[in-house]
Amino acid sequence: MKAIRVAVIDDHAVVRMGLKYALMVFKDIQFVGELSDGEGAAQFVAQVSPDVVLLDIRMPKRDGVAALGDILAARPAQKVVMLTTVGTEEAVYRSLTLGAKGYVLKDSRPQDIVDAIRTVAGGGEWVPKDIRDLYNTRLHGPELTPRELEALTLLSQGLSNREIATRLGVSEDGAKIHLKHINEKLGAKDRVDAVAIAIRKGIITPA
Repeated sequence: MKAIRVAVIDDHAVVRMGLKYALMVFKDIQFVGELSDGEGAAQFVAQVSPDVVLLDIRMPKRDGVAALGDILAARPAQKVVMLTTVGTEEAVYRSLTLGAKGYVLKDSRPQDIVDAIRTVAGGGEWVPKDIRDLYNTRLHGPELTPRELEALTLLSQGLSNREIATRLGVSEDGAKIHLKHINEKLGAKDRVDAVAIAIRKGIITPA
């Protein structure tokens, strides 16, 4: 039986080393390469030609969601499993929407990682129910417009309504309307609550 060729993209050397030695135990899995950042991911994957890529999300130069887009743009049929500590609604939604075939949190059982690799290599998907629920919540929820997302980011930086208006190139009333729509879409009580909800969902990252 042909072994499943697996490559890992993760910025933590300990994680890469741990996965390498953990996967070597399984005769049907072959570790074929590792990369320490999402930058250059597409070129790396083309070079090592894995059946399955295990891809982290939080990386310093280019995050895993962006790297996923790079990989699939170059190799649309490439099978990718997100292996990450990030279980936010936004990260899950963006990863699965782009085309990741699996999503595994790093605190899952080691056997889950192996099962995900085997399932995805065989043409299936590995998305646990709690992850799928996050995806569906985001899929069916209201979408922030690019301008609302920009206003939310400025709000998280502590800017006043007047400062947000100046940055957006709108009137102060226009900025207030954007913020009102943000609160409504996020179900937030006020501006502080909106930022807290957005961080929890992974829509923005803490300053």
